[in-house]
Amino acid sequence: MAATWGSLGRFIAWTPSVSAFYAQHRTFASLIRSINHTEVPSSGCGILSQTIPSNWSLIPVRTKKRGMEYQPKFGKRQRTHGWQKRISTRGGIEVILRRMLKGRKSLTV
Repeated sequence: MAATWGSLGRFIAWTPSVSAFYAQHRTFASLIRSINHTEVPSSGCGILSQTIPSNWSLIPVRTKKRGMEYQPKFGKRQRTHGWQKRISTRGGIEVILRRMLKGRKSLTV
């Protein structure tokens, strides 16, 4: 008896020796599971059940969502980028002049 397997159209001949091999493989996998104390429901394929880690410390843990730390402060922004700060230093005056030459509507914050 031959059966197709997958989208590749391969043919596998199911003989008693092949089915006996899979029965032994499932028995061995269940033996390993009982040693590790991992309860994994068998879906008919021993290969998939072996990929589940038995040690929970190896599984990555999700933490708090990141990237939401920015909390704008209007006063700090004015003190750092405002007119008084820009006009008080030589570099700040250069920034204002560059923005004037470029035609910016807003020279500072």
